[in-house]
Formats: sequence, C-alpha cells, structure tokens
Amino acid sequence: MRRYRFMQATSFSNSEMRGYFLKKKIVSHLDSLLPLPEVVLKAQTLMQDPNSRFDDLSDIIETDQEITLNILNVSNSPYYSLRNEVCSINQACLILGLDVIAEIVMAAGTSTLFGKALQAYCMNPRELWQHSLSTALGSRKIAEAIRPSLASEAYLSGLFHDVGKLVLEEHIFSRNDAFKDFLGNSPDPHFEAEKQILGFNHTEVAAELCKKWKFPGAVTRAIRHHHHLNPDQNDDLASILYAADNLTRMVGNGNGIGNLPDSIVDMVMELLALDKDSLSHIMREVNESVGQIENEIFGTA
Repeated sequence: MRRYRFMQATSFSNSEMRGYFLKKKIVSHLDSLLPLPEVVLKAQTLMQDPNSRFDDLSDIIETDQEITLNILNVSNSPYYSLRNEVCSINQACLILGLDVIAEIVMAAGTSTLFGKALQAYCMNPRELWQHSLSTALGSRKIAEAIRPSLASEAYLSGLFHDVGKLVLEEHIFSRNDAFKDFLGNSPDPHFEAEKQILGFNHTEVAAELCKKWKFPGAVTRAIRHHHHLNPDQNDDLASILYAADNLTRMVGNGNGIGNLPDSIVDMVMELLALDKDSLSHIMREVNESVGQIENEIFGTA
C-alpha cells in the first residue's frame, strides 16, 4: 500500500522508478557491500574529536600490524624528510601530529579497498586509490592556502569523494553496452552516464556511505556536490574538493581526461582566488607526494 501511494503521488518515468528502487536497495545494504576497515573509521572519528590524545590513536593503530608498518615506512619516507628515524607509533604521533598520522592511517587503510580495478570506469588496479589520494592531498594543500581550518576535512573529503564508484561498479558493468553507447565527448562522461542509465550517480551513494560512517555533515555535502558545484552556495569545503578533483584529473591522475576545458580551469581559479602558477605548483607537489607514499605502502611506485 505504501509503495502504491508513493507511485500515485509522483510522476516518475519507468526508468526513474527503477532507479529509485535500485538506489533504495543499494543504500539498505551498504554496510555489507562496502565495509570500511575499523582502524580507518576510528582514525577519522579521532580527527573530529578535539579531546583526542596521542595514546588513543596509537592504541588503535597498534592493533593492525600492517597499518603500523605502513605508518612507520611513510613516516621515514622522503615525503617527510625527518632528521631521525621514527621507530614507534608514539614517536610518529609526537613528531608528525595526530592529524598527519590519522591521514596516513586512512591512506594506508584504504589502499586495498580502493586498489581494485574498476573495469566499468576504465580504471586499472590502484588507479582509484591514486586519484583519491591525489585529490585528498590536493584538497588539503588548497585548504592550507585559503582556509587552514578546513585542512583535515578537506583531506577526508578528497580521499572518499569517489567511494560510490566501488558500489556502482557491478551495476554499471552489467549494463556496459548501454554505458559505452552513452559515453561521448562530455568532460565528465561516466558521471552523466550513471545518472542517465541508473537514475542516480556515485556521489549520491557516497553521501549515503558518509552518513553511515558518521562523517561530518560538511564532508558529506562536499562529496555529494563535487561534480556540480553551485557557486551561490558559498561552501568553501565543496569548492576546495571540486577544485582538487578537477585539477587532479587535469594532470591525468584519475579517470576522465588529461586536460579540462578552460571554462572549468577559470572557474577553479576564481573560486579559490589562486592563479594558474600557484595551482600548478600545488599539483606538482601532490604528484610527487603520491608517488612517495605509494612506494612506501606498496613497495613500488
């Protein structure tokens, strides 16, 4: 009866109705479809807690031997250029700080989950992780330049902005012919194809995941709108994520295209009040950082 009343009260097309019920089914099973490593969830929770202590984070990290090794490797990498070798998690926390260690935990903790090939999105193994980490680092660096208080949330937004693609991969792959027919000369073809074929897109699914994982509301909103930014919303975090995602794709890291239209580049520069040289410098630093971190986590760049 409830479904009948819903259908009476709306004027959806058949394809929109199918999309509505498919999305509802996916959202109801998100916990089993994409479980996030416990250490990652706890690390992001601590990042939002102003009362968190070094011991809280180190206790969580030390329950996972692989994450512990990754943190020590990354802490001692050329990326941080520390004078003395870091030999323990407590020492890493003291030297680098809670926020930085939590970021390393999340980058390392998502490396397996985000390291899968996504055939429907034409992404090779690790490509989603590389793009996500690049966007996270780019978001943080942009935030440090224009709104330092948003640096941690910017990193979190960047790392998880495309997580919805992991959930939609099988649904897109099963409709691959329809997607191939739709993909054309659009600057953002996969995003538009999702909406056209499924009736919803990966940003909507990602936003639902963020709610389940209890991410901050600002992070959820930024991820939900990172493809179609409304300049009138005056949302600095969403602007930062939009810019970092597009800049990352502009330099060829991530699915899509190697060069974006001038209109998008101009919009990014206007949003951030940064010139093209500053943005290029940020992205060069990001690309170098991703290579160094990847080398320490996977053993090869």
